[in-house]
Amino acid sequence: MKARLMKSPNLAELEAQLEAAMHGGQSQSTIDKKDNVVVLPHTDSHGRLISTRSESRGKEGTAVEDLSIKQMARIERETEGADTADRELATQIAKDSGFSNDLDYIDDNAERLSKQRQEKSTEQKKQAAIRDYKTMEAALDSCDMCFKQTDQGDGSSLLKPPSYPMVALGNRVCLMLPNREPMNDGHCIIAPIEHIPGSSLKCDDDAWDEITNFMKCLIRMFAARQQGVVFLETVLSTRPSKAGHCAIECVPMSMSKARDVPGYFQESLLASGDEWSQHRKIIKTARKSEAVAPTEGDVTGQDRNHFQARQAIRRGGFRNTMTAKLPYFHVWFDHHGGMGHVIEAPEKFPAWFGREVVAGVLDLPPTVYRKPRRLKETHDQRCDRADEWKKQFGWTKFDWTKLLEEK
Repeated sequence: MKARLMKSPNLAELEAQLEAAMHGGQSQSTIDKKDNVVVLPHTDSHGRLISTRSESRGKEGTAVEDLSIKQMARIERETEGADTADRELATQIAKDSGFSNDLDYIDDNAERLSKQRQEKSTEQKKQAAIRDYKTMEAALDSCDMCFKQTDQGDGSSLLKPPSYPMVALGNRVCLMLPNREPMNDGHCIIAPIEHIPGSSLKCDDDAWDEITNFMKCLIRMFAARQQGVVFLETVLSTRPSKAGHCAIECVPMSMSKARDVPGYFQESLLASGDEWSQHRKIIKTARKSEAVAPTEGDVTGQDRNHFQARQAIRRGGFRNTMTAKLPYFHVWFDHHGGMGHVIEAPEKFPAWFGREVVAGVLDLPPTVYRKPRRLKETHDQRCDRADEWKKQFGWTKFDWTKLLEEK
């Protein structure tokens, strides 16, 4: 697939090998079209471990002290995240009509407030896993950025590339051009190859390193043309069924306008949303100075952990400041960070907010950022557009994915 997208010179040889392997596997196996057996994955759409086996937690109301460490660790992995205990406490408080936020009342009713929910049965877990799998499959089928596997008439399967012009392909992340009318000539998109719904904070460290590599290469490429660049990400939903494919848009502009962009975004973010909000309007995510290590000769493990926590907070940065559990908008002015904004009312926040601010800086009409026209292209036309983009901006000189091919 990578050779087909990049138009490698040995494409014919690789296709012949693939054809021989497919026919060889077909002759050795019989395909039964009546039965369609699907093996459920070990993780759900949020990336959490799931289990269809039922492990008894005792009767409802069993205290946490009666559970072993192994049981509590498994329950924590298989439930809805790290705040399960707080959520269960909040549920018990909501059921108590006479609850009083008083330490004496909480101490007197500690046993009732600490009741645990009864664990789901094996059948309930299995049905929940099937529903989650079907929901994720529907999201994958409707995603234009994903590689899709299509069944052929002879029983074989073919991997279909996304409907985006592919510029560069790494191990986990790719650089592509938009499949709609771009805002300007250099407009491009950084996206993970795997379907990661919503936030780029859900990417692992390896994927984030590749995202950072693409950012650095794009910054250097446009700087050679005396241009600046901003990176935009908008996450309107944290639910995998509603959140689209994770994508970071890159929009270049002249150096003089790039210096004015932070002020435009600051004014726009301060004016967005309601006057009173639970979060700060602007969250600075720029990289900060490093913390100073303790100089004592004998440092305990607890002191070392506290120092590492303080160091991460002071270091700042996008991944140390924002969270994937809330909808947000973020703009990078360099690969270290920029400005973030927590979206408290996603239904009122426009999906084109970042593009609208950039369009105001570049004096572009609303049709460019609001609902751009979709481009109807064939696979060859998409490859030709990607090749023209590489030649226009000299991407080959800055492409870091060449190191992967040399290895």
